[in-house]
Amino acid sequence: MKTLLLSIGLCLTLKAAEKPNFILIYTDDLGYNDLSCYGSKKIKTPHIDTLAKNGIKLLDYYATSASCTPSRAALMTGSYPGRVGLNNVLMPDSKDKHTGKTLGLNPDELTIAEVVKAQGYATACIGKWHLGDDPIFMPNNHGFDYYFGIPYSNDMIPPRFPDLPLIKNSEILELNPDQDYLTQRLTDEALKFIERKKDQPFFLYLAHPMPHRACHASPEFMKNLPPEKVEKIKPGDDKKSRDFIYPASVEEIDWSTGKIITKLKELNLEENTIVIFTSDNGPKVGSASPLSGKKGSVLEGGHRVPAIIQWKGKIPVGTESKSIITGMDLLPTFAHLSGHTLPKDLNIDGINITPQLLNPADDTFSNRTFFYNHGGIAVRQGKWKLIRGKKGKLINLKQDISERTDLSKQHPEIAQKLNTLITKFQTDIKENGREPGSLEPSK
Repeated sequence: MKTLLLSIGLCLTLKAAEKPNFILIYTDDLGYNDLSCYGSKKIKTPHIDTLAKNGIKLLDYYATSASCTPSRAALMTGSYPGRVGLNNVLMPDSKDKHTGKTLGLNPDELTIAEVVKAQGYATACIGKWHLGDDPIFMPNNHGFDYYFGIPYSNDMIPPRFPDLPLIKNSEILELNPDQDYLTQRLTDEALKFIERKKDQPFFLYLAHPMPHRACHASPEFMKNLPPEKVEKIKPGDDKKSRDFIYPASVEEIDWSTGKIITKLKELNLEENTIVIFTSDNGPKVGSASPLSGKKGSVLEGGHRVPAIIQWKGKIPVGTESKSIITGMDLLPTFAHLSGHTLPKDLNIDGINITPQLLNPADDTFSNRTFFYNHGGIAVRQGKWKLIRGKKGKLINLKQDISERTDLSKQHPEIAQKLNTLITKFQTDIKENGREPGSLEPSK
């Protein structure tokens, strides 16, 4: 089935020189307020700020879940996590509680990597995967030619979990790698991939495990931290003792982003490369201000995250957009820009946002509907948001970005309309959802 879907995409082709490269820099648990270009006073991110000055800053961009696995499942498939059966975070060797089968992203799903690979792109996933750790669920079986990274979150380590493997394609290079150097090692791999594939279209998915708790950074970025705190860091899975490292962890990611942009300039690839910088969900340690809520919440801080897109010569520089855009939109957008025609019977939730990128003043998506489905259930349509539940409320996000005032009594008709949308969404997911991948447990 998947082979058939991919072959359909070959009917529309572009010359290789016309196809833009794609680089997606995906951070872990980065908050809306954790970049200086989004208002942070504590964290300096000059390279990412420059990316924003040279492209578009999305102010109403949503990760499709408030936690790791669901958000990444949506990113890969262009679908809400519930539609692909991955609403919850996968643990190492996660199993279905009813069948005992090992779970992961279904190999039958059409992924963003497979879409562009069908158009002649070289593809690489470098960093954190977290969509199932059995080989059948890993990146090499989902359209990525090259994989270098860890299969799940950086805090899933002994003694609670098995040894954390650092993997190159199907080979385990080492166990429990020194995480202080992970950002640097992943950056080096990314730069090598760009160098190797500079003469053909490529898609690089650089998924940083940081700044997810437990926070890490290399000594070069730790040197400005209080030495008395550095000395008190405990070995092992002591997450909270490392929270003060968070700014250094983000600033090292900024350094990494600068290295990527410098490499593109050196190879004269910057104008033919779309660079996207964003996060999988809101912060656990960092700040989502002025939004309320954090990771795991249907409040804005759980789902709304920084997102910057640069495409030199195409996207107007220094622009901002308040259109509602989501992580699910990248698959259909990449398909359009790479020349791939998605099958008409492929049921996805994302949309092609190319018109918005090329013309940020276009408000086509300003009244779009988006469903929050982690830590509860909520819906946004335009400026209105309804959170369902005992502590539910109706919010006018245009006037109340911190979600403090319930307007459901003043506007019961709007609350009822949005409540109906949630019910229809839940019914649609139930009736048209797809099964996750599963394997019989090994004996």
